[in-house]
Amino acid sequence: MELLKYARFDPDTNATKYDSMFTSQLPNRPKYNTAGKEIQIRVNQFKILGYPQKDIFQYDVLIGSGGEKRGLIKTVWESKIVQSQLRSLSQNWIWNGDKIAWCDTRVPRNELRITVDLDVEKGRPPRPDKPNVFYCHIKMTKVVRLAVIDAYLTQKMAFDNAVLEAINFMDHLMRQMPSRHYCAIKRSYFARGGNRFELDNNVEAMKGVYSSLRLCDKMPSFGQGTGVALNVDVANGTFWSVKELHTAARDFCADRNRRKDWGVFHQLIAPVKGPTGPTMSEEFKNLRKMTKLKFTVAHQTEKNRGKIYTIKRFTFPKSFNNPEAARFKYATEGQHAKNTFFILKSSPGATTGEEISIFNYYKKKYGRDLQFPLLPLVETERAGFFPMELCTIAKDQQYKFKLSPDQTSKMIKFAVTRPKDRIGAISHGVGMLKWNQDDYLKAYGLQVDPSMSMTKARLLPNPEVQFGGNAKLNPGTQGRWDLRGKKFLFGNKEPLKSWGVCVMEECVNKAQLDNFLKVFIQIYIGHGGNVANKSPTIYVSRRGEDIGEMVGKFRTAVGNANQQMPQIMLYVLKERNSFTYERLKKNMECRFATVSQMMNCAHVAKAQPQYCSNVCMKLNAKLGGTTCKVFDKTTTTNWSTSFFSKPGDPTGRPTMIIGADVSHPSPGSPQASMAALTMSFDRFACRYAAAVQTNGHRVEMITEGNINSMMMPLFHKWIQHVGGGKGPQHIYYFRDGVSEGQYSHVLEQEVTHMKKAIEAKYGQNAKDIRWTVVICSKRHHIRFFPKDGDNIAGDKNSNAVPGTLVERDVTHPFEYDFYLNAHSALQGTARPVHYQVILDEAQVAPNDFHKMIYQMSYQYMRSTTPVSLFPAVYYAHLASNRARAHEDAPSSGGPRGGQKFMEQMQDDSNRQNFTGRPPTSQTGSSGPLPTEARPLVPLGAPNNSPEMLDKIRCGMWYI
Repeated sequence: MELLKYARFDPDTNATKYDSMFTSQLPNRPKYNTAGKEIQIRVNQFKILGYPQKDIFQYDVLIGSGGEKRGLIKTVWESKIVQSQLRSLSQNWIWNGDKIAWCDTRVPRNELRITVDLDVEKGRPPRPDKPNVFYCHIKMTKVVRLAVIDAYLTQKMAFDNAVLEAINFMDHLMRQMPSRHYCAIKRSYFARGGNRFELDNNVEAMKGVYSSLRLCDKMPSFGQGTGVALNVDVANGTFWSVKELHTAARDFCADRNRRKDWGVFHQLIAPVKGPTGPTMSEEFKNLRKMTKLKFTVAHQTEKNRGKIYTIKRFTFPKSFNNPEAARFKYATEGQHAKNTFFILKSSPGATTGEEISIFNYYKKKYGRDLQFPLLPLVETERAGFFPMELCTIAKDQQYKFKLSPDQTSKMIKFAVTRPKDRIGAISHGVGMLKWNQDDYLKAYGLQVDPSMSMTKARLLPNPEVQFGGNAKLNPGTQGRWDLRGKKFLFGNKEPLKSWGVCVMEECVNKAQLDNFLKVFIQIYIGHGGNVANKSPTIYVSRRGEDIGEMVGKFRTAVGNANQQMPQIMLYVLKERNSFTYERLKKNMECRFATVSQMMNCAHVAKAQPQYCSNVCMKLNAKLGGTTCKVFDKTTTTNWSTSFFSKPGDPTGRPTMIIGADVSHPSPGSPQASMAALTMSFDRFACRYAAAVQTNGHRVEMITEGNINSMMMPLFHKWIQHVGGGKGPQHIYYFRDGVSEGQYSHVLEQEVTHMKKAIEAKYGQNAKDIRWTVVICSKRHHIRFFPKDGDNIAGDKNSNAVPGTLVERDVTHPFEYDFYLNAHSALQGTARPVHYQVILDEAQVAPNDFHKMIYQMSYQYMRSTTPVSLFPAVYYAHLASNRARAHEDAPSSGGPRGGQKFMEQMQDDSNRQNFTGRPPTSQTGSSGPLPTEARPLVPLGAPNNSPEMLDKIRCGMWYI
């Protein structure tokens, strides 16, 4: 591995020199796959045919003291005096909207100093007591050499700051024009006033266009390329509806005010009785979602018409017990236009001494009789108070909150589109971007091919799926199969004798439960399940019964009835409640070391065979069974499967697969980040054990302590249960959820710590293990589109069929990465997974490596389709999210994540804003979170038997 080499500028020749050819830190692509059938497929990438090779000058922009808000910075930058001076030097200024600008011209003396008087700019008299003058300092800081992009693509230099700066300029060059004409949200653009789809009375969805600059293969499959391209995709955004603010506020109470009655609305937002006096109602608290919204007002003069204000909050008496609040004669009604007074001013700085209510002020000043004077007032940062009915929500404001179930359902229908519709939307987006009319692109000589790129791909052969009794089926490229008449590859190891069903809050009756159990047991036995007890213990929990006590009673009842520790316990839940779900799981897994299965009462009442089969797959996996595996003629008890074969060695290469994921909590949550490691626990890599632990607060790399505590116990058990007393010769490490900038961190921290831990335990033999490290990502916008009428590469919905592999054109210019579409999309357009190999010690041939990843997607334990993401990572994702149920925090503190937590956090924030008191619950945080996080409660308590602990910790408790 060679250190990064940097470009040098030679002043004698006015050219950029490079030290030598370099070796990338990451492995290069060994060669292309040759298996399967070659096909051609479109990708939503557009080649840049030409871009400037000249030098660009980069400038730092300082406006005022540097701490001004973005809106003021934009106003000063776009002022007439600043723009006139800039344009006198060049018409080709590019600005990032904050503190950096670029131009193809060097300014005299490398800097400009401009004084901007915004009062003069806007033609209004200056205020002597508060001058509106700002200074704009533009200073050249560096030369950006665009020639380094080609040097990197041809491997003459490594990726360094010079390349990054050049790409950054190109990216902002592409964004300059769309940002001026459209509503820009990060890299997505939405046409102002475009077609909108109503999610409810207040929220609308709108389609836009996403565009991102990419480096790719300099030698494309078809035509010519520069190695630079644009990824263009559909963007879906949610926005506030443009409507009168008081109407929007009323509509927020639609769940309890379906008829939108104003009298009901007044009652809903009126103060309610609290433990220490009147307090805010839930509906009033809901209005906090509207804070920070921008609005216009109806009563403005012609001079100020269209001025934008921002909601700071809605008025509410700060303290009902405070003498200063005594003036609010109607305090129990809240603070509104009739009980809020101020002193009239006769001129700036002078008062008349007359105290007047806001209601009477608008009647006297503007002749406006407020129709809804008892509604809360809108408070702004500097402009005072406005009656809600005179305010109108400004357009193009993003709705940033979590969508409700109804909104989500409508959003999915709006966003999910079949490939042909998506192509149409992408074409519409390309039309919005108007590359051929972009004056900035013309000025800098950048040309974009308006046609979607075509690439050569491979269609990998699909495997046969093997079930119990040597039965197998070939799903072809359909990507799905039916379990009817199929037995699981392996049923539960121990006959199911000690088990029970708990009905939460009597959510199903006895007849419904009896019918479900009859159908469920019949189907499980039909799938090869070994059920010794067909009359499980039934426990019905009472409404309000403490969950901890209830689980203990239920467990005791099951154990006593069968004279054996429970093997599994089933729960029928009344509703989807994550807090209840997590409490049940924590009790079962951490307190009693017993697996459980949660079921929804609506599905239990219907007892449909398909649902029963789905539950059987999960239950069987938790009891030690296996749903299916890929059929392989070479399979023996050794490691000689085609996945793990070793040239010249008939016994194969003992191989371990590890998957890893780190999930992070919602913003503001006190929860820690959760790390999960999964490890293959059979020689077919069907079953996976999982270990979970807290990983600090928003820490992405798995810590060394966690690697020692999570991986090493599983590693030792793997040697006992899978390796036959020996360790692996090859380890695949599949890591999910890291960005390109963190690839080196995975190698230098996680992989290094893993190697170190194994070597410390097992000595010199650990150094003989060969590692293959792969990053898996679905967070990208690349999509595949088969050609029209191509029945080989496309399915009936025009989606790419399972097994579509792309290694060219949209991939890295020379590093080892590829896109694989392993699944069949149930709806919408299939999203392939991007795989990047960052360490390749074993040097498995690409044909074998791609085959393993693709075919193992058919072995996912709880599915009758191949899955899109490699199963080891999929399982790690499930385990890291499930780990939140194992938090070492009392349930009496309430939820610490999810929707219920967000509501509590917002209540605390409201309490702090309106009373001045700091948050009192665990949801509020008055300072930064600590670096260390409290460990999770371990799987199984110390008083559980070693056999029970081993069974759950090496099993699939998380599935």
